[in-house]
Amino acid sequence: MSVDHIAAGSADPEVVTQRMNQLLEAHPGAAERMDRMALLQGMLAGSEYLVNWLASRHGELGWLLEEGILETPRSRKEMEESLAGLMAIYPAPKALRYFKHRELARICARELSGVAGLEVTLGEWTQVAETAIHAAATWAVEEAKKRFGDPVYTGLDDPEPKPAGFAVIGMGKLGGGELNISSDVDVMYVHTSDRGTTTGPKKVHLHEFFTHVALSTTKLLNDVTEDGFVFRMDLELRPEGPSGEITNSIGAMETYYESYGRQWERQALIKGRHCGGDLAVTEEIMKRLQPFIYRKYMDETALKEIADIKNKIDRSLATKKTSKSPADDIKLGRGGIREIEFTVQALQLLYGGRNKTLRARSTLKALDACQAVGLVSLPHHADLKDSYIFLRRMENRIQYDSNLQTHIVPADPEKRDALARLMGFAGEEPGEKMMKETARRRKRVREIFDLFTLEKESEAERFPAPLEDEEAIAHWLDSLRFDHPMASARALLLLRDGPAFSHPSEKSQRAFNRFGPELVAKAAASAWPDQVILGFANYVEAKKGRDQLYSLLDNHRPVIELLSSVFSSSESLTASLIRQPDIIERLLAADPVGMPADVAHYHAEFSRILRVSAADSMLPMFNSFKMAENLRLGLRRILGLAEREELMKGLTWLAEEYLAAAIRIALESLPPRPKGAQWALVAAGKMGRREMNFGSDMDLIALFDHTGAPSDRESCREWVGMLIQKIIKLCGELTTYGYGYQVDMRLRPEGESAPLVVSLASAQDYYSGRAGAWERLALVGARTLAGDGKLRERVDGMLLDFVESPSPQDVEQIVAMRDKMSREKVKRGVVDIKFGQGGLVDVEFICQWLRIDKRFRQDSFEPFTVTLLREAKRHKWLDAQMAQTLTRGYDLLRAVEDTVRMNREQALHAIPEWDTALIKRLSRTVETEAGTEKFLDHLKETMAQVRSVFTQFFSGREAG
Repeated sequence: MSVDHIAAGSADPEVVTQRMNQLLEAHPGAAERMDRMALLQGMLAGSEYLVNWLASRHGELGWLLEEGILETPRSRKEMEESLAGLMAIYPAPKALRYFKHRELARICARELSGVAGLEVTLGEWTQVAETAIHAAATWAVEEAKKRFGDPVYTGLDDPEPKPAGFAVIGMGKLGGGELNISSDVDVMYVHTSDRGTTTGPKKVHLHEFFTHVALSTTKLLNDVTEDGFVFRMDLELRPEGPSGEITNSIGAMETYYESYGRQWERQALIKGRHCGGDLAVTEEIMKRLQPFIYRKYMDETALKEIADIKNKIDRSLATKKTSKSPADDIKLGRGGIREIEFTVQALQLLYGGRNKTLRARSTLKALDACQAVGLVSLPHHADLKDSYIFLRRMENRIQYDSNLQTHIVPADPEKRDALARLMGFAGEEPGEKMMKETARRRKRVREIFDLFTLEKESEAERFPAPLEDEEAIAHWLDSLRFDHPMASARALLLLRDGPAFSHPSEKSQRAFNRFGPELVAKAAASAWPDQVILGFANYVEAKKGRDQLYSLLDNHRPVIELLSSVFSSSESLTASLIRQPDIIERLLAADPVGMPADVAHYHAEFSRILRVSAADSMLPMFNSFKMAENLRLGLRRILGLAEREELMKGLTWLAEEYLAAAIRIALESLPPRPKGAQWALVAAGKMGRREMNFGSDMDLIALFDHTGAPSDRESCREWVGMLIQKIIKLCGELTTYGYGYQVDMRLRPEGESAPLVVSLASAQDYYSGRAGAWERLALVGARTLAGDGKLRERVDGMLLDFVESPSPQDVEQIVAMRDKMSREKVKRGVVDIKFGQGGLVDVEFICQWLRIDKRFRQDSFEPFTVTLLREAKRHKWLDAQMAQTLTRGYDLLRAVEDTVRMNREQALHAIPEWDTALIKRLSRTVETEAGTEKFLDHLKETMAQVRSVFTQFFSGREAG
């Protein structure tokens, strides 16, 4: 059998010929086994990645061509024996990677040759992952035992020590037994108990032991070496997500889900299954979690929340205006794989509490169960099942090619045709045939998904009365809880017909009649309905080009939700969008909203502006970029794409790079520097601690020194003073796009009574004797940002010495100052989330004092307070209850502050108890379970709990 003969019947003869010759050149002996090589025809056509791997590995092609390797599936036992054999020869990292790749080649060849169907392929690949994960976890436990001894625990009612175990719970497609070829593996780690230690000479607590095991397991599987990686490990489904512990005890995990578990976590745990380590540990935790996952009563909120999650996915895809259309995403796009999975999971959550037959982890098995009990009709079952298999087959074939985690159908016509032939489409233009069939299936899937998840509301289909009938429309809006229904009714008419004497096109009016009801629905679902409608009206007036904008809104409905999120969340971001209406194109192009904050990008953009702009346009361009980035970061936070930590880091990085650019301008405008003059600029307060928010000032301290003659001292001070004044002016100058930042210099030694710039000698004298305890707290996290290197080192050292040298009277002074602050700064009739008792300052003071007392030096670029709370919990500087109270209190208070600051971009922190509109808005936006009526009570109770911890923490405490 010749190469040409094998290639002739393949999906891509030219590619198969080239790749077959590549393998034969690398492994000449394979030419004697062309009958076996013919079995690789599909893989040769479909996976450049695996062909390159086989060509570069001695012996692997020969193994793949052995009799029986490709004809029959391999059992879990066979895989374990194969891996054990490799681990006897190679170190664990290399053995695991060899095992994964040779199994991938075998499975790919079997599926693409037609020997194995989809369900067999997914099952075998899942077993590969389970085998590797179990081996890695076992290896990690044994290595940890060699170092620390055996882990043992004692029960609450049984003091007899027992062995403690570690397990890996598979989630997502791994848990469902349907893992796709280049997927991350979603896992959670769990261990028996934290109550105990190891038995070895290097005894450690169980939490430390199992954290070490979890980190080792992840590293062994996840790290990229010269042999690649085994599997990308995704741990974000664990309790508290990325900020949570990497592994939890059974008790801690049960408590978390009982107390704080959310709807999406119930949905995720449907798939939870043992995938490695101690089986008894998994069985125990999953038994305890069953009542959380499957409730006894029908939980109809599941349908709405699953639909909301999918809407967020649609909205995210709508912001990606790249060469790849959302229609090409067969997983996340409309009618894709995710909608089939969500439909099935919604029915499982809704009815699985009463009917255990629905609790299958596999999507296909669960779908069969739904049909068997009458929840899904036979036609719907057939449509969903056939489409699921069709789309998962396509997904595998897309991923085989380059071993990349992608679900996008290739745009290149030749690649699309090759994919189509691998899918079984023949004849002329197979790619076109495949796309038509895919579109047909996805349209049907979306119809079924909508049938199960969409609320049937006539209001969402059309306006209930002509918009000209303002009273009828206002009555309707009032029923949808609009606070100013008449104003919003008039704004709707304005949106359709434009201002007086304007002539809107029939095209734009028809478009508005189509998307207008959805706009109202999105507004009604937001925290501030009227502001959404009025925001749209103002934005349309500023944007111009009504036909083009309305076409965008009509054809890309998730954009309506995106804009609604801005208008309902922030007056300042709304003003930014109206001031720069064309910024929406930047937000919809190249997925900028999907990109995390990036200090390198900020540096590059400010540098570009300095390089290409005329002097008089630099500041406006600085502020335009700052405004756009504030809007982008705000959107990421509003849309749930970024956690608060990213927002704080991003805003701090943005301020730092703005400041660095302003310094460059300022230096160029000054006279020559006096001989021997040195300067340093210190970031303090929230800027130093990387906790900036919308509207935050830059807290700065300017210091100088001179190495020349004493007579030059004053000229040095004057020159540095001019530099700082110029920086302050540049940062605060009002332009067309607003101003940059207000600079606050009050934290300098001696405060406002001192000169703007202070000599190093004066600062050293002040911090060694006259500085107060509050300044020690204020300078926690302070760091130099700019200036001369040697002076910066001396200043950083001086600040560190000051912060880490508390006096015995500090605690008493801090408590007295904190009480004075709450008496003098808090007005009657308001809840002050910052200065009030139990406010943010209480949490920050505790964390700042812990940093001082424990000599904790943060080496990460994460925001200070959240990092310190995490470290306090890890090192047990606070007991578990205190740490939990502070963490949850800080989260709520920061959520309220974020809402208020994002709205006005001002340092607002007082909530008047009489301001029912603000309280209503906060209750809707912060999304506590307390509801509007009880929101203020919930906030006060949380602050009372924080104050109790503050009092307990500082009671009887002394420095050192």
